[in-house]
Amino acid sequence: MGTIQGKVVLVTGAAGGIGAAAALLFATEGAQHVALADRDGERLGTAAETVREAGGSASTHVFDVTDEPAVAKWIDDVVAAQGRIDCAFNNAGINLPSTPFHEMEREVFEEVIAVNLTSVFLCLKHELRQLVTQGGGGAIVNTSSGAGLVPAPGQPHYTAAKHGILGLTRQVAREYLRHGIRCNAILPGITDTPMLRGGGDELTDRARDGLRRFSPIGELLEPADVAATAVWLCSDAARRINGQSIVVDGGGILH
Repeated sequence: MGTIQGKVVLVTGAAGGIGAAAALLFATEGAQHVALADRDGERLGTAAETVREAGGSASTHVFDVTDEPAVAKWIDDVVAAQGRIDCAFNNAGINLPSTPFHEMEREVFEEVIAVNLTSVFLCLKHELRQLVTQGGGGAIVNTSSGAGLVPAPGQPHYTAAKHGILGLTRQVAREYLRHGIRCNAILPGITDTPMLRGGGDELTDRARDGLRRFSPIGELLEPADVAATAVWLCSDAARRINGQSIVVDGGGILH
């Protein structure tokens, strides 16, 4: 029996990196169904096929997580097909080039806030709506970052968003405790994802700098390293863990 046996799971940012790794792990840990969401339909289809090849059930949902009607429809469609939801991993996010605070354009700031923070609010809102409607219970995990605890140089938008996710996480954990709904956050360190590599094969300059400063062993984390914590937090083994922010970075934040 897997740790997620029989559960219906939602994953955003599932086309690659941590999201795709989590979708696969949810499936191999016994999920009844994994609903993968992302705006990159081609890569999302590849991630879903990987889940199916591993023996899991997966569906793909292509939309923008900052679009509230689309978020609501996603959850309603999954419930129509599966009857309920049990777990959600709100993982979608972007990162843009570093800019000195005094040179950052408002439009750039607002774009990162929208994708990295407002989208989490929207997903939480409609996940909670469904979980409460179906009688309570369930587990939600939000992806923050080490930048949720310490500032990321040249990244005021990213730092603000990732700090904000911790606030939303604690709000949900406190407010929905009486419904039996748990909500926690994970804070990954420097992880080998397509976003970190700027969509190519080579690390970005920012990633290399981060490795020098924040990795105690000078190596990137693998997406599966982070995904394992998200899946565990959704499992019954973590049933007493609520409102927590768990750093997954090999100790890098201590440096």
